[in-house]
Amino acid sequence: MEEGYKTGMTTDPTMQDDSQAPEASWRPKVLVLDDEWSTLERIKGSLSDQFDVLVASRAEEALSLAENQQLDVVITDVRMPDMDGLTLVSELKSRFPDTQYILMTAFSDIEDTISAIRLGVADYLRKPFTISEVRHALNRCLWQQRLRREVASLRAGDHHFLSAIIARDERMREVCRLAETVAATDATVLISGETGTGKGLLARAMHNTSPRADRPFVEINCAAIPENLIESELFGHERGSFTGAVARKLGRVEVAAGGTLLLDEVGEMPLDMQAKLLRFLQSFHFERVGGNKRLHADVRILAATNRELRQAVRDGTFRVDLFYRLNVVHLVLPSLRDRRQDIPLLADSFLQRFTIKYGRKITGFSPKAYLQLVGHTWPGNVRELEHSVERAVILTRGQKIERLDLDSTPLTDQSYAPPQPQPEIPSLMPSVVMGQDLAEYTANCERQYLQALLQKHKGHIGETAAAAGINPKTLYLKMGRYGLHKDDYRPGRR
Repeated sequence: MEEGYKTGMTTDPTMQDDSQAPEASWRPKVLVLDDEWSTLERIKGSLSDQFDVLVASRAEEALSLAENQQLDVVITDVRMPDMDGLTLVSELKSRFPDTQYILMTAFSDIEDTISAIRLGVADYLRKPFTISEVRHALNRCLWQQRLRREVASLRAGDHHFLSAIIARDERMREVCRLAETVAATDATVLISGETGTGKGLLARAMHNTSPRADRPFVEINCAAIPENLIESELFGHERGSFTGAVARKLGRVEVAAGGTLLLDEVGEMPLDMQAKLLRFLQSFHFERVGGNKRLHADVRILAATNRELRQAVRDGTFRVDLFYRLNVVHLVLPSLRDRRQDIPLLADSFLQRFTIKYGRKITGFSPKAYLQLVGHTWPGNVRELEHSVERAVILTRGQKIERLDLDSTPLTDQSYAPPQPQPEIPSLMPSVVMGQDLAEYTANCERQYLQALLQKHKGHIGETAAAAGINPKTLYLKMGRYGLHKDDYRPGRR
């Protein structure tokens, strides 16, 4: 997801690694061709906040610009004095097939429309149009372009696992690296983590990078289906097998044949159904409800849960033999509050998606909003962050999100693992905060966080690095940056 649009993307304020330079904001490059300069000036002046707009009044000039610029979208008038727009698009498309094309005209000529469709033109604007219509057309084109590139990447086999998941936190990246290794096999995988941490996203990424990527990816939510229907949903049923079964129905295991089946919320599956699932996993043979024919499904099993299944086994609500059958490889996703440096990256990605979806001109978050994002505990994890950014995009009226409406009331739920006590980052007084820029504030937070960890672990570098989720070399670099010395935190040295 890091490869989405970066229009208006702000630099990650928590990035402290000097070896990584901040990324420049990416602005889609758009060429507009029209013989009326008033139209060109209007479009360029109105769209320059979001796009890098080039203009030309003649087709020859447009061809020259296209040769020397990597264009994302070309908008051209159909009626031009030296070359009509359809001919120009045909010429450009033969040389630059990945560029998107939009035609605009003051004439409602059905033949031109048909010709444009045959050429593969992405959109069609009829004069007079509004700037809002142009902006929506451009955003649709860019979205289609991104989808085509992703499909081409998958077909070419060069889809990298981590490109599907935004992660700079080393613990999260380690989970992704292990998942990528396991994805190439048919091993059963149990994915654990609090609600909203991205278990389904990780499962889909594993499928997309597996040898089964061109086969179905099917999900079944074990908590959302009534107990008397879950067997039918999983294995299917024959006509007349129970009241309401008016026709044969294929179960999820048959639909997923050759591909991957994700058993989401597997910890909520009833005990009697757990026994039937275990029998299936032992041989991958099953029978439809009401049927007597033994069937086979070649399917790869992934399971996800937000419960601690070992505790469920001890409580007698989950079968121990099924647990060991599912727990061939166990991946544990960290909560969002334990990977805070990823929060700005995720927020920027969601901002890009929702500004396109809702056609909003929002360029980023204010420093105050970033402080809110990084400081919130996120009990709902990535899902809560996503919904918070979507709400902010809908309600914000300016060009920046100044603040977010975040729910500070914790919800009680049966999360996979309760949050472990973490050293608190000492709070700064508002008057101090307002006198600093975001980089200074986050540096102070990081320094005090490391001081707390070093004190807790009595200056032991290995333990402190492990608690912070970084390697010892990185810890030494940060300690040098902030003037911290391990000996100062050893007993008897203070």
